[in-house]
Amino acid sequence: MLDYILSRITSPFVRYVRRKLAMPNNSADTLLQSFRNKVTRNMVWAGAITELLLAGAQLWLGNYMQSAIIFTAGVVFAAIAYTFRHGRIPNYWRLVFMVLLSVICVMSIRENGTIGVYWSYPLLVASFFMFRDGYAIALAAAITVFFSIAALAYMPLNDGWRIAATLSVILALGSVFVVMLGRMQKLLHQLVVTDTLTGLQNRHRVNSVLSDLINNFRRYHRAASLIMLDLDHFKLINDKYGHLFGDQMLKQLGRRLKLSLRVNDQLFRVGGEEFLIVLPETDIKEAVKVAEKIRQIVSNAPFDGKDAQVRLTVSVGVAQLRAEQTWAEWINTADTALLEAKRKGRDQVCAAEHYSAE
Repeated sequence: MLDYILSRITSPFVRYVRRKLAMPNNSADTLLQSFRNKVTRNMVWAGAITELLLAGAQLWLGNYMQSAIIFTAGVVFAAIAYTFRHGRIPNYWRLVFMVLLSVICVMSIRENGTIGVYWSYPLLVASFFMFRDGYAIALAAAITVFFSIAALAYMPLNDGWRIAATLSVILALGSVFVVMLGRMQKLLHQLVVTDTLTGLQNRHRVNSVLSDLINNFRRYHRAASLIMLDLDHFKLINDKYGHLFGDQMLKQLGRRLKLSLRVNDQLFRVGGEEFLIVLPETDIKEAVKVAEKIRQIVSNAPFDGKDAQVRLTVSVGVAQLRAEQTWAEWINTADTALLEAKRKGRDQVCAAEHYSAE
């Protein structure tokens, strides 16, 4: 029930994310990480601007020492946000940001009493956005304890325990929020990167997976290969038996392909009847053997539909990663080999660079 509610809540955002993923060089992983980075960066900018304004107010009131401390913190925050304006702010700088704000807040509680306490609440809420999952809850708990001790130490007991209690309530509610947000993000990610028909990964994760393999190849010279396969004459099947029957065939093919893969191989549905298999640490000769095994698994046993039983075949293209190739060029090489397999009569394996299954 909870997953259904979360899916209804996130569905408009899923559509937005999928539109963004249609843009070049975007993937589900990079898009979600970019969104988190932007939220964190904006919060640090907001902290910097707030501290600089407060430094000016303290200077106008004649509190020169407080003004200098707050101004220094504001400059540090602005420097952090500017330095990492195009990337992710490292965790240790996020921790520096929260620690400095907490110290300034406690200093304000000591000097101003109740007026200083007001700043502890937005700071506690901000801690839930600076980190993820358990780290956010742990940081928020530490801040709650820190501010509660400060309130009990520098304020009357009747006020101090009430402040500690309200901070604890915010901690509890915020922790629930973090857990729910974590589940929502996982569900959102799953919805974005999963093909709804077959349950396989879709093309939105291909970019990041292939980029990782390319980095490993360039750093450690680890071979990797792709298998691109396409159902032969699938349009004729759709025309003869209908699209629902065709969908049944795609589901069965997806299950059959999954059972034929090795532990570290990854399978994607990248088009209507096109599938991509990623083979880490596999050279072209081994990849051709895997591809031939898959071709035989598909063609040797019939596929059972609701209204008929049919035999299907696949055309397969294989390509090993070459030096200086991008992920798009690598896919194009495999696709070219697939087209060659179709040109030669279908139901066969063709490898790039004229390496044949024979």
